[in-house]
Amino acid sequence: MSTDDVGAENQNSDAPKADVPAEDKTVEIGKSGDAAAPKSEPKQAMDTSAKGAAQPGPQNGGKERGALVPIVAAFVAGVLLVAAVTAVIVFYRQASNRGDQLDAHEAATTAACEYGKLISTYDPQTIDDYLKKVDAASTGEWKDQFAKLGQDLKGVVVDAKATSSTYDMQCGFQSGDTESAKVLVVIGQTTTNVNIAAANKPPSKVELVVVAGLKKVGDKWLVDKFDLPILKQMGN
Repeated sequence: MSTDDVGAENQNSDAPKADVPAEDKTVEIGKSGDAAAPKSEPKQAMDTSAKGAAQPGPQNGGKERGALVPIVAAFVAGVLLVAAVTAVIVFYRQASNRGDQLDAHEAATTAACEYGKLISTYDPQTIDDYLKKVDAASTGEWKDQFAKLGQDLKGVVVDAKATSSTYDMQCGFQSGDTESAKVLVVIGQTTTNVNIAAANKPPSKVELVVVAGLKKVGDKWLVDKFDLPILKQMGN
């Protein structure tokens, strides 16, 4: 191949190459990151519109929750009020029950002391009145028992010209409730009779310890158990 032929080929090959770079640049510009940037703008717009459309949901939910707050608060306040009222009622009832029991204990103890003084105070002149008062203050089996022994006691008191009185009386509540009770009764008793008087001896003093049983009958505390030694002796 001659030098002219080579130059012709070089000229022919250079002619079309002048148009190629322009086409390649166009393709490369289309593929570049700068050309793809405008495509992301619709996505951002869509995301923005989607977020804008989703906003009313939480706002409406917040309004609903806000409307429920007073209702819930009122309900809680109502529950607390009921609980407080219930606690006050329970406390009042417990305090009332304790107060009733204390009153019953005091009343039973007082009744036992009065009965102890009544049954240990007698003389020949007032023995009939004595028997009536003791009977009225007694109840149950003890009432029946004393009714049987009363006439024997009357005979002893009249024949021996016996007298009895109390110089001391102490009572202590042991157990019970508002309907029944047991009370410890300590009686300081002074007694005398015709034999003691004839011998010019001073009246004898004794202390009697009795557990009195009481029952509430109506509005009164009556004795249903009272074991005096002298009555046991007469019973035997």
